[in-house]
Amino acid sequence: GQQQRVALARALIMEPDVMLLDEPLSNLDAKLREEMRFEIKDIQRRIGVTIIYVTHDQAEAMAMSDRILLLHEATVQQLGTPRELYERPENQFAADFIGLINFLRIELISKGDGLYARFLNADDDTPFDINYRPEQLSPGMQRVFAVRPENVKLVSPQEGHVTGKVRKKVYLGNILDYRIVLGKEEIRVEAPSTAKYDIDQVVGLKFSDYVIFE
Repeated sequence: GQQQRVALARALIMEPDVMLLDEPLSNLDAKLREEMRFEIKDIQRRIGVTIIYVTHDQAEAMAMSDRILLLHEATVQQLGTPRELYERPENQFAADFIGLINFLRIELISKGDGLYARFLNADDDTPFDINYRPEQLSPGMQRVFAVRPENVKLVSPQEGHVTGKVRKKVYLGNILDYRIVLGKEEIRVEAPSTAKYDIDQVVGLKFSDYVIFE
């Protein structure tokens, strides 16, 4: 980390308006990399210099940026704050690049006055009500339903939007990492460590803060 500090200090002596840092922490171990992230961010805030920071590390991008420009094959995928990219990704590439996410195929159907969705590859194809940009969706469309593991809640089978079976669970301290089988699909769920669902148990899943892609 000392080499990076010296290089940064030399660059700052010139009092630049803009600095370009091209993966400056790539050769450091995980602990040093984390320390240097905060150090660079602190220096930027104190001095007020604009830093363009190039990285392939999503954790670095999220931790250090005020705004992220996400590129793929020389094409801009999304420009926004870390929160915007995480919570409202504009396409599947952006959604998959930042954090963990589940992608499931759905078909949209009408039911009464509402718009509903059913999973195409799940054993339980019970329609569930959706409330996502209805002006862009219509019955008969097949789309990709994207939801992050922390936005899926495990409940009783009667309470869930759909049901599935617990295939695996891993204790990670503050959370339990569940893998739930929905027929041909599998979904990842992060539940509180106090959750009591066991392997092969049938559970309900309730979804929140999801997005839908073509």
